[in-house]
Formats: sequence, structure tokens, C-alpha cells
Amino acid sequence: MNLAPTSVAALHEVLQKIVRLYSGEEDQLVTTDFYFMPVREKGTLYVFNDNDEEIAQTTVLEWADYTDDAFYDAVGADLIAAIQEVNAEGDLERLAVWMPYSFVLVDGERETVADLLLVDDDALLVTDSLLQGLDEELNRFLEELMAE
Repeated sequence: MNLAPTSVAALHEVLQKIVRLYSGEEDQLVTTDFYFMPVREKGTLYVFNDNDEEIAQTTVLEWADYTDDAFYDAVGADLIAAIQEVNAEGDLERLAVWMPYSFVLVDGERETVADLLLVDDDALLVTDSLLQGLDEELNRFLEELMAE
């Protein structure tokens, strides 16, 4: 699914809000995971903490118009892309959250659909969907390297 720049910005803003809410000093660490619940009918994304408190919300219009059965796969890919971009900027490093913590995609009943991100100490563990196609890219890189 191709998101409009405004939708991408909305996802980034949700992630930035999480960073603002959960930034702090090392002696202020909290224990929580972050649960991302998209509601297709409204195109709304809600984010909850471990206490089921809503900590962020935004609208992604493309999600409301998405009719494919693979809704959670598409939403997961959008969220992973946004998380990767915010993480690349170093913003997630400011989270004052006890490790391990995770970003989890959940459905309307708050059942886990997919783990989007798991952070444990100095390791950033990615989901299988982020690794899809890696073998082909490595093989292509090696072929190009060998050709030179």
C-alpha cells in the first residue's frame, strides 16, 4: 500500500509522541510494551501501553479505503517502515523503557497479529517480514562483486 506523505507524517508523529511520553532519565525507566491497533472502518490507529491506556492516535486515510484481505499485513508493513525511519534517526534510543520491550500489532480484540519490533539490550530484533528478500539481495550483491 502506498501511503500519502501526510499519512507517513502522521505515523511518524505517533511514534514521536511515544518518544516524548516515554523519554526520561535512566532512573525513570518504566516497564511497558506498545500496542498498535488499527481500525479499518475509520482508518484510525490507536496506540496503547501495558495498562491499556491510549497514549496516541492518528488517522491514515488509505487504511479506511483498503479492501484487501491482507489488511494487517499491509498495515504492519507501513508501521515497520515508519518504525525503521524513526529508529534510523535515533529517536527510539531515547525511550526510557525497561528492556526488553516491543511494538506489537494487535486486532480489535487486542490479540497479537504481529511483532513489529523487539528491542533487547543492545540488540534490535526485526521480524521475518523485514528479512524477506534478503537472500536475493545478498546473492545479487555477491554476483556483482564477483563480476568485477
